[in-house]
Amino acid sequence: MKKLTALLGLTMAITVNATPVMNIFELGVKKGAEAQYNAVAEHNISTSIQNEKGTLAMYSVKSKTDPNMAYMVEIYADQKAYETHRTSPQYQAFLTASPEILTDHKKRIALVPQFLGGKKVVQTPEMRTNYVPVEVKPEYNEQFKKIVTAEMAQSLKVEEGVIAMYAATEQENPNKWIFFEIYANDAAYQHHRETPHFQDYLKQTQKMLKEKSYVEIRPAFLSNQGNLYFNQP
Repeated sequence: MKKLTALLGLTMAITVNATPVMNIFELGVKKGAEAQYNAVAEHNISTSIQNEKGTLAMYSVKSKTDPNMAYMVEIYADQKAYETHRTSPQYQAFLTASPEILTDHKKRIALVPQFLGGKKVVQTPEMRTNYVPVEVKPEYNEQFKKIVTAEMAQSLKVEEGVIAMYAATEQENPNKWIFFEIYANDAAYQHHRETPHFQDYLKQTQKMLKEKSYVEIRPAFLSNQGNLYFNQP
């Protein structure tokens, strides 16, 4: 049985019989509808986190280079929790408003969580979010997984400014990884990059990567249940 546990002290928080559900939605926002989108997204997130125990995290972020490109990162305890959310009034309200606020650019990236670790988010204007897609050479995928999950666990354990670290693979291609990270501020991110465990990760995985990119994003509205720890066996 796979488990979700509290990060601090590893005391049990949530136990599920299946891998958590994780999605990233890439959404085009119509010009002039940015404020309406932000309001609907914030209502959906805040209500879901408050009322749905199985909705573990929801993050609304925006592209730094395109103000009309939005991303929604979602994590649910299991498929049942995801379906519960999809039938909720706040999500239905989001769907109802969508034709007025979204363009035809709607893309869902269905993911398989490999590592999920996060403290309770208390959002501040200084917070930093990272979105990093990586493609790993097939022959190194399992080795890469062991290295990156160990590095993320260590980061959350010893770095106060690391708020959340998530690593997942695309359902359609297990060699394509997506990292989503939250830091207290830019200084916490720079400190993270200088740590021995991150430098060791870079050194060990350099030859394993086929491709690496970086999506420049900024946080819009971030919320989660907190104290999440999941490591896919």
